[in-house]
Amino acid sequence: MSNRRKAHLDVLEHRLTGPKRIALFGHRAVGKTTLLAMFYRQASTGQIPGIRLAAVDPPSAEYLAEKIAQIESGDPPAGTLAETELKLRLYHGPARFDLIFKDYQGEHVTLGTDEPIQAFFADCDAVLLCLDPDGSTHPVERRRRQQEVENLLERYIEKSDDGTAGRPVALLLTKFDRIMARGEAAQGPEGVERLVEARYGMTRHILARHVPHGAMFAVSAYGRGAVDGRPPADLHPLGLEGPLGWLAERLEEVDREQLEWLWDLAPDDLPRLARCVAAFEKRYPRSDRAGDFRRRIAEGRRRKRRKALALTTLTAGLIAAGLAGYDYWGYRDATRFTQAENSAPAVARRWDNLVKWHPSLPLFWPADARRALALRDEWAVKSAATQVRVGTAAPDAAEKLAALKERTPTLAIAVREVEQAQERAREETRWSEVKSEVAAAADEPDAPLQVVRGFLREFPDSTHRAEADALLAELRGRVDSRVANRERQIIDDLIRSSTLPNANLGDLIDQSRQFLAEHPESRYRSEVDGLLDGYIKDLDERDIEKAREFSRQNPNDFPRRIDRYGEYLKAHARGGLYIHEATEAKDRILRDWDNDTYRRAYDHLANHPNDVGEVARQLRDYIAQHPEGKRVDEARRYLQWWDKISVANDYRVTLRRGNFGTKLGSTFGGAPDLGVVIEVAGIAYGPSPVIRNNYQPIWDYTFSRPIRWKLGDPVTVKVIDHGYWSDSTAVILSSKKGDPLALRMLAGTIKPSKGGTTTLVFASDFQVPTLPKPE
Repeated sequence: MSNRRKAHLDVLEHRLTGPKRIALFGHRAVGKTTLLAMFYRQASTGQIPGIRLAAVDPPSAEYLAEKIAQIESGDPPAGTLAETELKLRLYHGPARFDLIFKDYQGEHVTLGTDEPIQAFFADCDAVLLCLDPDGSTHPVERRRRQQEVENLLERYIEKSDDGTAGRPVALLLTKFDRIMARGEAAQGPEGVERLVEARYGMTRHILARHVPHGAMFAVSAYGRGAVDGRPPADLHPLGLEGPLGWLAERLEEVDREQLEWLWDLAPDDLPRLARCVAAFEKRYPRSDRAGDFRRRIAEGRRRKRRKALALTTLTAGLIAAGLAGYDYWGYRDATRFTQAENSAPAVARRWDNLVKWHPSLPLFWPADARRALALRDEWAVKSAATQVRVGTAAPDAAEKLAALKERTPTLAIAVREVEQAQERAREETRWSEVKSEVAAAADEPDAPLQVVRGFLREFPDSTHRAEADALLAELRGRVDSRVANRERQIIDDLIRSSTLPNANLGDLIDQSRQFLAEHPESRYRSEVDGLLDGYIKDLDERDIEKAREFSRQNPNDFPRRIDRYGEYLKAHARGGLYIHEATEAKDRILRDWDNDTYRRAYDHLANHPNDVGEVARQLRDYIAQHPEGKRVDEARRYLQWWDKISVANDYRVTLRRGNFGTKLGSTFGGAPDLGVVIEVAGIAYGPSPVIRNNYQPIWDYTFSRPIRWKLGDPVTVKVIDHGYWSDSTAVILSSKKGDPLALRMLAGTIKPSKGGTTTLVFASDFQVPTLPKPE
């Protein structure tokens, strides 16, 4: 099939199976967009009997909904500026059509333009020509509109073979409500035809001449009541059912004609015809022609199968005859080749090729096939015997002979003789190779020794057994001598390395153990055992001395001293001479380290009793370094006390008694009336009860409110004299400036810093802990 004819059939199939492309042709302001919107509005809501129109995709539905909303709100749709594709589905009775319309700018159909919409017009399936009888009243404009229509139809006529447009074409007179309102034409077909004849004679003539079964319709998207192009409040479209019904009928008629045309063009292209008939049945499910088309498809398939069967039968007969002749002459040729006394391998190949390349021989000539199989096996044995004799047997000859013996038991004796001859030939060949390898490696007896041993394992009953045993003994002696020389050299290297300064004893030990592992039966084993013991003893003594020396030089570096002895234990875990010493040294150093770390904290507390923060830090270090140390419990108790005083806590304080000099007496004679107030961090506690007329008052009073104190808070004690006329401060006792433990003054006897007989005695639950003396 030529490419041009195939392309033509593809186009025709596409028209029959694809969606229908409908050209809505008209100049600007002719009402195309309004007409499309009202077609959809009326047909989708059941207002056109027998017809329903649906939007196939969301963009089409949204576009039309927007236009309908404008019309129903009383605003005419704005002029179209962009080309928009609308996919609709038209239901006409049981028929269903997928339609594609395009809304576009009216100026794009002006004469001389080459816009993309023109390509859509050229490939459309039907045309709706829109003319506005009220919009082009001027003769020049009216002629120009008709010339645009003429230009479109001439392009269709130019491509046709019969001088027609080749597709359904209808003329729509839009906005016909205005004509009716002025009474210029009746609404019936005769009135419409007279109006078209009067105003659009050119278009009327071309439709009558070149468009068979064309039609003319007067339509109004708004109906009566429109004013200045604006839609009325109530829309009553006129004549919309005519174009849609005509379009459905004409499309079905065109599909039938095109399907018949396709049948005439390609009656044997059944797959293409089947696709088109399936599309026709889907589009017109109740069409009478669908059944006829299906019968024609079935008849075509039966006719094609009959032709194929006849051709197959003829071909099979020819092939069978050819194969029979091919097999006959192949067998006769192999027989003549055998009788010509050719070599056994050549005859065996000829019979093997006959069986391989003539698989149909048993079908046509069964007796010859059985004879050919027998001759193939017989000559295969003879060929193997010849090849073994001359030394050209293939590596897989033994496997082939074994398979042949199983396949043809009658040849078992002959096969066994060939196998024995082959084994003898292989033995001789292998012995020659062994002698060559031994001669080639005279200075390296190890590999030849293994070769001779391998030969004896492979051929234990060889006729060369005595010669092989003698050769084996000679090689073993040479190997033993070479091994002894290499072992002596290794031992001498060990001895020489051990005499060097700073010899690596670890490497020497590893080398000695490796020698013993690799040469378990060496004649020098006892000597190497002695060397190994000496190396181990020297390394043991050297490592323990390193640990001792480090401890002597660094008595206070406890962690590294422990590490040194630990390294010794790790290196000599399998039995060092000083394991016990190293273990005891580690324990002793750990105890010394524990005591030293604790002593540092204890000495700091003794020398700086107020620096409790540093003592706490050192005790934390002690616990971190010695979590199981001897003084861990005491250190933790001290740290608990430190954590408590680091934040504010409440303490109970009791004022016991006091002793004051006579200078505090009253001006009028008599002892003072004394009470006590405590100030902690600026907060006053008290006063205590007043003991009147007494220089040695005894209060035994516990302040009702606990004293709230934290580390660093200052403490002040004021003794108040409650005299006859007013209260006065008799004595002020303050903690030392910067004393972090000022509260401890309330846990015993306090005196003025300048001396004197004045004393106050307190008791409280605040206690400064002590640390036990280290050992």
